[in-house]
Amino acid sequence: MRWSEEQDDVLRECSFRGAAYARDEIERRCGTAHTLHAVELRASRIHCSLAVQTVCPECGAVGVVINRQTGLCRLCTERYHLEQERAFAEVLERERAEAEDPGRIAEARRERDAQRQRNSRTCRRYGLPSRSRRK
Repeated sequence: MRWSEEQDDVLRECSFRGAAYARDEIERRCGTAHTLHAVELRASRIHCSLAVQTVCPECGAVGVVINRQTGLCRLCTERYHLEQERAFAEVLERERAEAEDPGRIAEARRERDAQRQRNSRTCRRYGLPSRSRRK
């Protein structure tokens, strides 16, 4: 069976995934079934390497080192960590804004003043020493 230009193009396009994948892809796209040996011979003839290379699932870069923890290439791993840091910075900013909210500060101050007033009245009613005299 003769090889067409389309089959050669498919072989070149997906050769980095290995001979078996290339064979299946040629059959799927072109409808022509070749043996594994035939695919290997044709790849050799058209100077196309069938060595399996890693592919980053995020950016699709071929032949890059994949980080075992993230499963991404170095660039995508750094971008992933950058996004995590940005998200953490947003959390910190939100917490800081909540801690400095004038309404919440005033509410806490009113509650503290009310508690101090209750304590003061209790101490006067029963003749107990105030907080400042207890120290």
